[in-house]
Amino acid sequence: MLGTLRRDDRGVSQVIATILLVAIVVILAATASTFFLGEASSAPSPAPTIDVSHRLVDGGEVVAVTLDAGDSVRTNRLYVIGSKKLDIGSAPGSSTPPRDAYASKREKFTESSGGNPPQVDIGDTWEAGETVYLNPVGSDPSGTTIGIYWNTQPIEGVNPGSVNGEDTYKLFEFTV
Repeated sequence: MLGTLRRDDRGVSQVIATILLVAIVVILAATASTFFLGEASSAPSPAPTIDVSHRLVDGGEVVAVTLDAGDSVRTNRLYVIGSKKLDIGSAPGSSTPPRDAYASKREKFTESSGGNPPQVDIGDTWEAGETVYLNPVGSDPSGTTIGIYWNTQPIEGVNPGSVNGEDTYKLFEFTV
């Protein structure tokens, strides 16, 4: 007969209600955890933020890269990569200018040889207003793409050095 409840039917409806309630709670918990865990993963990177400018110097063969604004950056965590080999150094005419003979695809900012101080000559941090000089191999750097990278750990070893650490971030990239 339809419409009449027997004594044992009441227990079935309570079980179904409990199952539905548990299912709703599980779905809400999964949705909330996805939302909150997604928010945590979009945290800002630890990399510094910089703005640089570049210009050609020394007869158009050397690229001068100046930190215009942004965070001061520890030089032992910085390196550059070029679309062609390049060398990093201090100003042309100084005792440690960049030279084709020492070029590689990756150059660390703390490049030095024989226990000498780093040849970029900007100290332990790259500050606003300071310039590094890059010499792409060849007499015409036009079309060379240069990226400045920061690593979570210091760059180890001799030039071009070993990049270790969990993460590397591209801070800036430009084409000459």
